[in-house]
Amino acid sequence: MNPKLKSILDVRLAGLDANERNKLYKRAQKVRKETLRRSSRCARYEDDEGASIRRRSAESLVEIVLKLLEEEQKPQPDVQAATDLRCGQVVWLSAGRCRVKAKDAQEASVECTVAPDLVRRQQSDLAVGDFVWFGRREDVLQVVVVEPRLTKLARPDPANRHLERVVAANVDVVVVVVSVVEPPLHPRLIDRFVIAIERGGAEVLLCVNKVDRLDTLPKQESELAKLEPYDAMGLSIVLCSAETGFGLDDLRRRLTGRLCAFVGHSGVGKSSLVNALAPELDLAVRAVSPGYGRGRHTTVASTLHELPCGLRVIDTPGVRSFGLGKLDPEDIPGYFPEFEPYIAHCRFRDCRHMHEPVCGVREAVADGRLSRMRYETYCRMLNEEAG
Repeated sequence: MNPKLKSILDVRLAGLDANERNKLYKRAQKVRKETLRRSSRCARYEDDEGASIRRRSAESLVEIVLKLLEEEQKPQPDVQAATDLRCGQVVWLSAGRCRVKAKDAQEASVECTVAPDLVRRQQSDLAVGDFVWFGRREDVLQVVVVEPRLTKLARPDPANRHLERVVAANVDVVVVVVSVVEPPLHPRLIDRFVIAIERGGAEVLLCVNKVDRLDTLPKQESELAKLEPYDAMGLSIVLCSAETGFGLDDLRRRLTGRLCAFVGHSGVGKSSLVNALAPELDLAVRAVSPGYGRGRHTTVASTLHELPCGLRVIDTPGVRSFGLGKLDPEDIPGYFPEFEPYIAHCRFRDCRHMHEPVCGVREAVADGRLSRMRYETYCRMLNEEAG
């Protein structure tokens, strides 16, 4: 095996979680057992001159594991041609190009091209936050291999729900930024973000920006009441204002030392919050469209920013909607943890909480113990999958 390829596969193996690693080793044990069984049948053979030659000893388990890993995640042919291979993290990405910060390097990020085979799958296979191997190929730095991800935030491709577009990779926490008044708080968008984040393995933090706009008691009661279901389900919530600085110390404390991604509706103030945390970045911001209360896109590409105190932030483009990929209907109740205490009161074990008689969840919604808004989101998702 090519030494460069072996070193890459070694890193990949180390990056697998315990379950993935166990499955891989079990497969390798079966392959090795079958190889030894075949070898025992003809442990010796004769060459053309009749000399007895012992067959080559069986491969070690680790060698078989690496070969299986190579088959599953085969690097592009460019690996063999690239020289001076290094590992780094993608900090900015556009079509066919990206910037990579080498691991344990003090120098600034370097611009790289993306291997042609990877370009064709770029929206799903490469994202800001990915760890990659890059090297020099024909006097140009090029990304040739993407490491397996620990976490990801992904949304379905608008043209094909079964394909995904990865927004950010390897983040510790995803900050769902919402605002009050302009643009108004959209709970259903929060619901979809929370499910996508939990599916991808990251932690969720709900950040409510522009609370300085809640200048009357009716506004406060109306807007903050929308957050009660998320507080009840145990979601971490921070109230803040990028304009006045309120709540920023709390936000900074929760994120320091972690890689986080800021996501949310266009115009909620993601870039303004990043600027407030690190004014030296001076990210471009724009006002909400007058008359419509909608955000206007300012950030057009995801970028990883290194901030003081060990804070690392991926600022992502805003969205006006956020779809979910294919969900298993049986898994959907699990994304609504507040249902759990009431499911025990359902008559049927396989109750879907839609039309069945004696349903603890629907009874809790009817008497106000569960959020009707969250229940309607649940029903909508279940109907989408059924359709």
